[in-house]
Formats: sequence, C-alpha cells, structure tokens
Amino acid sequence: MVHLRAVNVMLSILRTRQLIVPLLVIFIALLIQTSWVGDDAFITMRTADNLVHGYGLRWNVDERVQSFTNPLWLFLVSGVYAIWGNSHLTLMFLSIVVSALALFLLLVKVPQNNFGLVLAFGIFILSKAFVDYSSSGLENPLTHLMLVSFAILYFQAEKPISYRQLFLLGLIAGLAAFNRIDTFLFYLPVLLAILWMQHDRKTLCCMLAGFTPFLLWELFSIIYFGFPFPNTYYARLHMGIPAPTLIHQGFLYFFNSLGWDPITLTITLSALALTFISGNSKEKLLAVGVCLYLIYVVSNGGDFMSGRFFTASLFVSVILLVRRVEEGLLLEKWIWISIVLLLGLIMAPIKSFSDPLEGDLTTFDPGAGIADERVGYYRYTNLLLLHKDLTLPPRPGFDLAKGLSGNDRVVIPETGIGMVGYFGGPRVHIIDIFGLADPLLARLPITNIDDWRIGHFWRNDPAGYIETIKSGKNQLANPDLAKYYDQLHLIVSGDVWSLKRMEAIWKMNTGQYDYLLDLYTQSSR
Repeated sequence: MVHLRAVNVMLSILRTRQLIVPLLVIFIALLIQTSWVGDDAFITMRTADNLVHGYGLRWNVDERVQSFTNPLWLFLVSGVYAIWGNSHLTLMFLSIVVSALALFLLLVKVPQNNFGLVLAFGIFILSKAFVDYSSSGLENPLTHLMLVSFAILYFQAEKPISYRQLFLLGLIAGLAAFNRIDTFLFYLPVLLAILWMQHDRKTLCCMLAGFTPFLLWELFSIIYFGFPFPNTYYARLHMGIPAPTLIHQGFLYFFNSLGWDPITLTITLSALALTFISGNSKEKLLAVGVCLYLIYVVSNGGDFMSGRFFTASLFVSVILLVRRVEEGLLLEKWIWISIVLLLGLIMAPIKSFSDPLEGDLTTFDPGAGIADERVGYYRYTNLLLLHKDLTLPPRPGFDLAKGLSGNDRVVIPETGIGMVGYFGGPRVHIIDIFGLADPLLARLPITNIDDWRIGHFWRNDPAGYIETIKSGKNQLANPDLAKYYDQLHLIVSGDVWSLKRMEAIWKMNTGQYDYLLDLYTQSSR
C-alpha cells in the first residue's frame, strides 16, 4: 500500500512537470510582448560599457564612483555585452533568460501538483509588477533567482544542517547581497536562527566562507571607490528629509501598488498571514524576512517606479502560499484561483499584459510622484518595436546624447542620466543633479526639503562646481566646501594606492570631514 501511494505521488509529479515547458513558453512570450528597458538600467549599462572598453568600473571616466547598486548584475551585463556589443539586447536577453530560469526552478521544485503549479504561474503572469520588472534591464530577475535557490535549499536541509549546506546557504545569501545589498534582509532571520540553533565555530566559519564573494567585493569597493556602499546610499543619507515624511511616502508607494496592481501586495500579505497562522518554523522565518524587507521599503520612502520593490517579496510569498494551500480542499483551491483571477483580471486597472500603445492608460500618480515606468518607456524600447537594424526607436534625449558624443570633452548637468550618459559616450562628464552618480552632490542636502519627488532629490550645484569639473582645478567659491572637495576628489580621482588617499578614505568614512559640510550648509542657508 505504501509503495502504491509512492508510485501515485511520483506519477502526479511527472504529470505536473509536463505542464512546465508550455507555461514557460507562455511566460517568455509575455515578456517579449511587454518588454521594455528603463533609464535606470542604462546607468548600469554605462558603467559596463566603460568597463568593457578599458576605463574601469566608472560612471564618468575621470571619477571612481559606484553609481550602480547591483554589482553582480553589472558583471553579468558586462560579460554578455562584451560578446554581443548591443546594449539594449544584452539587457533584454539577460532579464528574460534569468527570469525564465528563476520561474523554472520555482515551478520544478515548489509545487507538488497541478493546482500549485497553476496557482503560482497565474499569480506571476497577472502581477503587473512581476511582469514589468522581469524584462526591465534591472537586477530584479537575479534577485528572484537567488531567493528561489535559497528557499529550495533551505526547505530540503535536514536538522542539523550539514556544513556543506551551510556554506551553500551563506553563498547564496552573500551573492544576493552582492547583487543588491538591501535584499539581505530576506535571508537574515534564517541565517540568525541557524546560528542560534547550531552555535558552534564551524557553523559560523562555513557561513562566512559562503559570503567570501560579497566580502571581497566590499574590500575592493573601499579600496577602489573609497566607500563601502553605492553612491546612491550617500545621496539618501544626506537628504535631510525627516523620517516620518519618508515613511508617509513609503505608505503612498504601498497604496499606489494596491491601486494599480492589486494582486501583488494582496497575495503577498495573504501569504504572510497564512504562513504565520499555520506555517512551520522554516516558513515563518522566511516570512519574517519578507516583513523586514517590506518595512525597509516603506521606511525608505519606496520608489518612483510603481511596484519595483514589491516583486521580490511577492516571489517569496508565492513559494510560501503554494506550500500552504496546494493540499487543501477542492473548495479552498477554487477560492484561491477565483481570488487570483479577480485581482489580476477584473480589479486591476492596468493589466500585466496590456499594450501601452492602445488606450489611454494612467502613467503617473501626481500625489505620490510614482510612475508606471513600462508605459513610459515601452514605445521606445519594446523588442517588437525595434528597427530592422536592431536600433531603438527615436526617443526625446537620444539626439541630445548622440550630439554630445564627439572627440571633445563635454561637461553637462543632467537629471535623466541613464540613456543620455550611455549614448553620450565616455567623453561626456555628467553632473547628476539628483546626486545618484555625483560624489559631491550626493553629500549635500537637497535644495528644497518641502518640494521633492521620491528618487529625484534635486541639488543645486555649488558656485564654481561646473568650472571645477571642466578645468580639473578646484574653483568652488565656498572655502569649507572647497576643502571637503579636495579630500573627496583625492579619493575618487587620485592614485588608488596613495597613502595620502588611504588616509583620506579613513577620515571620510569615519566622519572626520563632516564638519566642513556642516559649515557649508550653515553658510548657504
């Protein structure tokens, strides 16, 4: 009798696996149909282009500034781009392939029957956020791949967890942090729980060994860039916006997603609630990681890209949901399928599969400063709209960028820096007014604390700054800011192995030059 049940289970699994290939084909076709690349993806691409052409990991070739937040994704992009040579197709190819691989792993390893398979697949293809950021050129697909790999290994591990599995869990979590450091919050509760239960030195050593790639990157980052974190971190650190104001903006981001894409957060929150009510200890630890990440997103003000930072939490939540409900009663299964169809097809004002060229779709939430980025960039970057020579359709800003790409060095202040920077080429030095890619402006407070858009924090360039960049000589009018810039410039442009630079790196990261910024801020009020 036991053998017969085992055979029936195996046959059920095999029948389930037969659906995976056609479902993946549908998923890839959907990504091609809805494909787009955002401007922020070209921020990473410009650094990749400079790396491939021998300028190093630089945004402006005369400065070592980590303008990108996704080092592991950057290296993947650089490798494919070095072979292919087409920026747009590189971003599209990697996004779609890695997204398909992440979904393939989930569908193969998580559902144990056809219901679980269909439920997971239905949620993903009807989630506008998930579909949008599976082909955007951003690092979301690699984040999803790391999450599903970690979850599969964690659920398979028996207590006590072997040292080999500890190393692999640490490696995946470390690579995830290497890809985007804030996603480490997903893994933190699990790793801490393991260390608590298996608190011996070898457990800790195995985990730390797995984190070697990330730790090496941090060491490299301090030596090469002069700082442990991306420049965007410092741009947000020095904004001067009160925490309650950012949290309010984070809730606006939350409610925007519920309004435009109700399935994503509704399924996420439902799965979390179900897991905390009836899940096992492993599932609850993963759910705590999702909660930590959602709290971080809200406290950080969210983002201007609707849904971008909710795809990873959805991915983990679907894993948890499938494990909880796929063995339920028939009525429960119909209820879940009905909920998914209701949220994704009936209640969603903008469908995941909608064509932005048809109809009048809302693309911007003026009250929250949040945009539907796919609607904005689809007509210029969709794969099906490429010209026969594989070039992009004309877009405002392309002509400006291409007009800048010549033999003479050009210095311009700019806001939308991604495509302008990439197509402008290495001879264009862009002063990023929002501070994301500019080392000095990132450390200055925003111009108007009462008038900003999330992700777009305007800084006025100080008197003499443009002249300083053009001439290579410090012409800043404010003496305190000029002293600060001397040290910062030494870090981002000086000889990497200079002892004087190493001293400046230490003093800058320990706040010993902050008083100069304080004096400048006080004098400029």
